[in-house]
Amino acid sequence: MIQTPLQPHHIEIQQQNEDNNEEEEEDEESHHRDILTQVLQPDPNSVRETLANAKPESALTNLVSSYFDHSETTSHLCLTLVRTIHRAREMYNPLSDLLSVLPSDSSSLSQPQCDTAYDLFIQFNLHENPFVFPHFNTLRDSFSDLKHQIQLDRRKCRHRIRLFRNATVGCAVCGVATVSIAIVTAVIVATHASIGFAAMAPFCIPFQKRRKRKAKARLKQLDAAESGTFVVNHVNTIDSLVDRLQTAVEGDKAYVRFALERGRDRHPIQEVIKQLRKTQPIFEQLLKDLEQHIYLCFYTVNKARYALLKEISLHQTV
Repeated sequence: MIQTPLQPHHIEIQQQNEDNNEEEEEDEESHHRDILTQVLQPDPNSVRETLANAKPESALTNLVSSYFDHSETTSHLCLTLVRTIHRAREMYNPLSDLLSVLPSDSSSLSQPQCDTAYDLFIQFNLHENPFVFPHFNTLRDSFSDLKHQIQLDRRKCRHRIRLFRNATVGCAVCGVATVSIAIVTAVIVATHASIGFAAMAPFCIPFQKRRKRKAKARLKQLDAAESGTFVVNHVNTIDSLVDRLQTAVEGDKAYVRFALERGRDRHPIQEVIKQLRKTQPIFEQLLKDLEQHIYLCFYTVNKARYALLKEISLHQTV
């Protein structure tokens, strides 16, 4: 059953303190894996159990196994981004709170207000950019390669189905012809050989039908796997938003450093506050857009995993 992707407030994100030791980091990684198991549906254990009942060395099993691996990696990256968004909000919350209480006219800021802003700038500048995040190029390339392999296999599979269809028709024609020949030869000569020839025809059609049924089952699984690779469209959008957020944070840090380099002088601080008022709504909207696409990605991955696993389960006995 497909479960609705968990909302941000349902996912407990465990943050690291600066004095975390290796044991605490391992605990956090374990916690991250536990959350991934909850978010990713069908869960990895269900997938492994189903694939264990399939032909382990078949090309099809290898292809669908690769898809499940890629989809799990996608969800892992998305979950990491959820934590990154949480850290970004922690980084920006003090600035947002400050902007909400300062006069809208930054030129009217008093020296005490500028001093407060300066102290917050110091803390803000200590944070690393949370969106210095590996690009999704590797994942995108993996999906592209997998899609290419699936498409090749689909073409071969469709070709086999056409051959089986033609062969079935050929067997039917052959059966009619042999029966006709048997009737004629029964009148003219001994019919033993022709009867044996005709007796082979009934076995031809069921054999071809079984092979055709297996090919169709394989094609359905390949279709489901290929549909799953379209999640790369969400990956591309997420990657673009991450790049924009990274640039936005770097821009804000540049403004803050501009003020810090000039000490507690009111004018630079006032100018930076003015700029931050312009950039904050844009930054917050980008965060919301990223969250939306992350959870769309979770949903798309889960829907595709469910559809593929269903096809595999349905056709294990074919």
